[in-house]
Amino acid sequence: MIFIWATKTVFRVYYWFLILWLSFKWCWKFNLGDEVIYQGKRWRLNQGVCDPSWNLVRGDQKTNSFEKADHVHRSKFRKVWTPRNILRSFCSGYRFYMGYWYGIWVNSGIKPWMRACNIWAKRRK
Repeated sequence: MIFIWATKTVFRVYYWFLILWLSFKWCWKFNLGDEVIYQGKRWRLNQGVCDPSWNLVRGDQKTNSFEKADHVHRSKFRKVWTPRNILRSFCSGYRFYMGYWYGIWVNSGIKPWMRACNIWAKRRK
């Protein structure tokens, strides 16, 4: 019984470190909520279901006015490299893996079909 508990604890720690590594790799990718520079102005990524095209939004809460740019190709904007933006990207990845994959990996391991999923934070070509 203690052996099973110790083994499961080792897997928990291993998968937690794997999740930290995968979440760190999200810092270089575009994620929802990231600040980007588009046409010389700061925008926020609003939706990216049609990758590589993203919807951008920028607004002023004081005047309650908002602008929207639809279907902007990711080559036309760049990510803003601030500690806040990097931390937001890391936390997005961490919440994704801990919320959806950590429990599965601890209980079942990483199955071969999972390696074919688009969850491994690979760089885009």
